[in-house]
Amino acid sequence: MASGALQQTAADPGAPDVSSQPAFAAAQVMARHPYFAAFPLEELAALIARGERMDVAAGTRLLCRGDVGTFALLVFEGTAVVTIDTPYEHVQLAQLQAPAVIGEIAAFTGVARTAHVDALTPIRAVRISAEVLEAAGRVRPDLLSAVMRQFGRRFETFNQVFGFYANALNALERREFDLALLDDLRNPLPEMVDFSHSFRRLAEAIMSRAAERREMANAAAIQRAMLPPPLPPEALAKRADIFAAMRPAKDVGGDFYDYFLIDDRRLVVTLGDVAGKGTPAALFMSATQTALRMVLRSEPDLAVAVARVNELLCATNGEDMFVTLFCGVLDLDTGALTYCNCGHTDCMILRADGRLERPVATGPALAMMEGARTRAETVAFAPGDRLFLFSDGLTDAFNPAEEAFGEARLEAAALAALAAAPDLPAATFITGLLDTATRWADTAPQFDDMTALAVTLGRR
Repeated sequence: MASGALQQTAADPGAPDVSSQPAFAAAQVMARHPYFAAFPLEELAALIARGERMDVAAGTRLLCRGDVGTFALLVFEGTAVVTIDTPYEHVQLAQLQAPAVIGEIAAFTGVARTAHVDALTPIRAVRISAEVLEAAGRVRPDLLSAVMRQFGRRFETFNQVFGFYANALNALERREFDLALLDDLRNPLPEMVDFSHSFRRLAEAIMSRAAERREMANAAAIQRAMLPPPLPPEALAKRADIFAAMRPAKDVGGDFYDYFLIDDRRLVVTLGDVAGKGTPAALFMSATQTALRMVLRSEPDLAVAVARVNELLCATNGEDMFVTLFCGVLDLDTGALTYCNCGHTDCMILRADGRLERPVATGPALAMMEGARTRAETVAFAPGDRLFLFSDGLTDAFNPAEEAFGEARLEAAALAALAAAPDLPAATFITGLLDTATRWADTAPQFDDMTALAVTLGRR
């Protein structure tokens, strides 16, 4: 679509005038949206008054794919269209009519936006910053719950759709594909109708190709897209040294890692491993990571946050998958590490004095059981102490004689590296251990992803 001029009327920098007719008129429209069902009209008008009023022409780009989500749009008049660029064509995914909320998941999680949104008709909306949304969520937890439910419904829908098309891809691989398969998709979403046409054309073009190769490429792309960028040096201010890396196997799995600052002193580090491989595992990995980011930004109690993520994953787990997870919050000022270890035994604490400790398990893997609870543990870190998280791709690296690298060799390699250089940078430490496991495997094919993360408390 052609871009139009984006006209915004900034909110009054003083106290918002919630009694103004425009704020109340917009609130009356937005009150029909499920997110705001429990909001008193005056409170909703106050929220709207804190945003920036937008009046835009048809064809204006409202959100751009790849941009970091720092705001959401409350659309109270007009229609927007969601699109995505693929290597093959420009695909329309959905139309959103007022009242609509656009970009809320990216705003709550701080991740990059996954699609473009353009004004199909003239739009009247309010731009609400992520900070204002988070504040509203703290006052009204039902807003966060509604956003999580919406995310869950989307994940469940696309899980079913991916299951259907996985069967179609298997048929392609066996050269038994029949285009009538696409007619079996019952009650598709409007965007899935368009996708069916695109898939039909794709199926005709790749009948002679192996479907598994394409599935693995898609899964690898999902993994790469979800990995966090390096933190800027000024964010940590030498209070910690962090590095993570993943070396994917040919048969893509569901490893993931993440790190981000909740505020200027609390650093979140996570590493997990989804049971399974291929696109389903990669999708489940992305859902887990997104849910963690969204919940951890609003819930200060780590055990409660992890329990909420478990409930969300259980509610949308049509493939009966589960994920082992280590999630920790490190206070960069005090050195206190609070963590939940959900069935992920692949972790170590390497003390500056040469001792090695193993964090205890505090709960079961996520998505295995509704209502499961995990407790949080806290351990003190001194300057130079290092948290080392990894996936079983390292310990399960087999050499040509079918001998696994194993826990004992990994522990010995980690301790030897730090004994030789106690202040070894996290990047050098992780890269060296991955290289050691790779050399052990020699010419044997890599069966699983090798993923590792290390964070060291800075020496003041």
